[in-house]
Amino acid sequence: RSDIFSFGVVLFEMLTARTPFRGEHEAAMMYSILNEEPEPLQKTLPEAPAELLHVMSRALEKNPGDRYQSIQEMAIDLRRMRKDSSKVSRASMQSMPAAGFTSADAAPGTRSASFTASGAGAPPPPEGSAGSHKTTTVTLNIPSVSRGAMLKWILPGVVIVAGIIGYFIFFAGGDADTGARIPVAVADFQNQTKEEELNGLSGMLITSLEQSRRLSVMTRSRMFDVLKQLGKMDVARIDESLGREICRQANVGALVVASVSKFDQLYIIDMKVLDPEKNEYLLTLKEEGEGKSSIPGMIDRLSEKTRLGLKEKAADVDANSQAVAEMTTPSMEAYQAFFSGEEFINKLKFDSAAVEFRRAVAFDSTFAVAHYRLAYALSWNQAPGAEAAIGHAMRYVDRVPKKENYLIRGEDAIVRHEVDRGLAIYREMLTLYPDDKEANYLLGDYAFHRMDYPTAEAALGKVLSMDPTFSRAYQHLSWTYLFSKRFPEMREVARRYVKNVPSESAYLWLAESFAQEGKFDSALAVCRDAMNVSADDVDIRSMEGAMYLNRQEFDRAASVFRDMAESPGSDPDRIRSGLKGLVTEAVWSGRYREALRRQDRLIAFETAQKDSALLTAGLAWRAHLAIVLRGDTSEARTFIGKALALKAYGDQDFYLGLEAYYAESGEFDKAREIVRTSLAVVRPFGVRYIDALSEYRMGNYGSAIRLFREQPFLVHDGLLFLAKSFSATNQTDSALAALSRLKNFYGGMFFGMADSRSLTEAKADYLAGMIYEKTGDRRKAVEHFGRCLDLWKNADQDIPELIDAKKRYAALKGMTQR
Repeated sequence: RSDIFSFGVVLFEMLTARTPFRGEHEAAMMYSILNEEPEPLQKTLPEAPAELLHVMSRALEKNPGDRYQSIQEMAIDLRRMRKDSSKVSRASMQSMPAAGFTSADAAPGTRSASFTASGAGAPPPPEGSAGSHKTTTVTLNIPSVSRGAMLKWILPGVVIVAGIIGYFIFFAGGDADTGARIPVAVADFQNQTKEEELNGLSGMLITSLEQSRRLSVMTRSRMFDVLKQLGKMDVARIDESLGREICRQANVGALVVASVSKFDQLYIIDMKVLDPEKNEYLLTLKEEGEGKSSIPGMIDRLSEKTRLGLKEKAADVDANSQAVAEMTTPSMEAYQAFFSGEEFINKLKFDSAAVEFRRAVAFDSTFAVAHYRLAYALSWNQAPGAEAAIGHAMRYVDRVPKKENYLIRGEDAIVRHEVDRGLAIYREMLTLYPDDKEANYLLGDYAFHRMDYPTAEAALGKVLSMDPTFSRAYQHLSWTYLFSKRFPEMREVARRYVKNVPSESAYLWLAESFAQEGKFDSALAVCRDAMNVSADDVDIRSMEGAMYLNRQEFDRAASVFRDMAESPGSDPDRIRSGLKGLVTEAVWSGRYREALRRQDRLIAFETAQKDSALLTAGLAWRAHLAIVLRGDTSEARTFIGKALALKAYGDQDFYLGLEAYYAESGEFDKAREIVRTSLAVVRPFGVRYIDALSEYRMGNYGSAIRLFREQPFLVHDGLLFLAKSFSATNQTDSALAALSRLKNFYGGMFFGMADSRSLTEAKADYLAGMIYEKTGDRRKAVEHFGRCLDLWKNADQDIPELIDAKKRYAALKGMTQR
């Protein structure tokens, strides 16, 4: 690692013709190396890309633990920078004017460089002018030699420089302060005031201390990660005892403990910084203030005194200190609501988190980070209001700390469906904060939605290595393997999820991993295990009903969904899920009129709930079903009109229903626009699918086949259209192969139920029967027509495919018997 530091010094000088540390004599140079930050590279090279700044910063870290741990790590970053950045190229270097350099005195066959001590390659000011000083010009005559010969001369010099600098830094330094960052943890404040809005002061102090370049402050999220590693899963508050355990586990040398008390209107914060290993106090501090509004200022003063007490330079404290009220909020009520919202996000309770964040911004409408987290919580469930919330956050984005600035700008891009811009922001953030858990997670999250599965897998795997209990990362890594069709890996991740976070979500994705391979019995067994953890979870019961549907046990499925929809005192989500399941059961069994009646019942329920966003979704799906089940475009148009008239858009199901309606009614341009503007994250391949469907509808079967086959993840209706296209072009074997994929493919939680296999199962058997009859294989034709009739034994009798299947089955059966 000393060699890496030395290489960083040489690289800096290669790029700038300056050394990163300055001193008029050797002793001054050594002092600069040991105690001062290197000169910023961007001062000399303002065009330097962020990746290069990151490489230089990590190479020149004074603390060996913060530096690159191997030259291989550094080489990877340099290669990535060379590949991704066009900021500095050989061509641009050759065409760049050499300000401050001259070759007038160069000997033949040499290259000459002249630079001045006045810095930055700029000409010195004229003598006698303001700011002028004596300069020295040094001319270096560098022989023009081959690369091999150059390395022969340069490498020994690099080794010597590395040895000398490394010796002075790591051996001759003795007890000198090397600038190593001090790890610090902050326990929850002991609130003696009984005012609940002061329960989150530890978070406010952490935010303030994070401005320090001397301290490495553990985030509250990271502290809970450590507690989970210690087997303490259900901790709500980190007291001094737990703080000591965290410090021992994470090798943290300073623990901050504090209490807040109140006498009349006088608030007092007593704070101590202790060495948990030696059990010694490093600092004892006290601040007082009149009224609750004085508390943020007290936090600022305590933070400043802590930083100075732990040997941070006063100049650095002054240069990197922003009032915590400006970065967050001066309102204690707003901050406590924000603090509670963060706790709910960690538990995947996004609806509850949104309630708390709304409270926070109601107390303080300028609280940018609370607006950002509200947008995040709403967008998780595709609920309306996310765009407005992130707009408020962006209005005050320049006030927030640098890390949160990146997160807000990234979320702004995502909410506005500019996913590539969001990914670029997260990647830039990770050059400065490579181990930030949230940034790594967000990169993995949206890389998954962009179908960049290798990036998603790497980023999410890194998150889980930092925090083996991070539920959102488990979810998205499970989905990454699902879409990559790597079901054994998906199952292994889900099992780790169940082991480390035995939640309903963990069991759900474990069940899904079995269902994806058609192992519906195993999936049902997982559902039963999950009910021992949560007896009546909505998603688990929905999965149970779906497994019965896929086993074609329609009565048992209907029983599950009816219990959810009709049990007294149920919460709205449970009733809603039960009604959706009953719609699906009726569609699957071919009782289309009953399916439409049940969808009308769902619409009536949403009307009574007075939830306009969910009502628009129900109306859009009613329009979709009217076309798909009955071919009734007039009725579909009526329901779409009602949905659009409500002007309560934002729910993801509404946009999915609207896209499906436009695609089924032949309005392909409108369908494409819906995908581009409202479904870019959840349906990144949606436009290509609509292109394929358009070609199929126009009878361009060759083009349709090509476009359908280009789909990265083709589901039931797409496979059915692909099979029909093959059949229309007499590609019998390919048509049967597509139908086989359809019959063996379980769409699952991602693709819903009413719009996937339930709509295509019987129709797939009908089409297979038609193909086998055409090829003269009567036995296979009878088999598939029989399956179609069995699935639709209770179906509406006027379904065209059912009428035709009965006729063909009877005729073929008679011919086969003869």
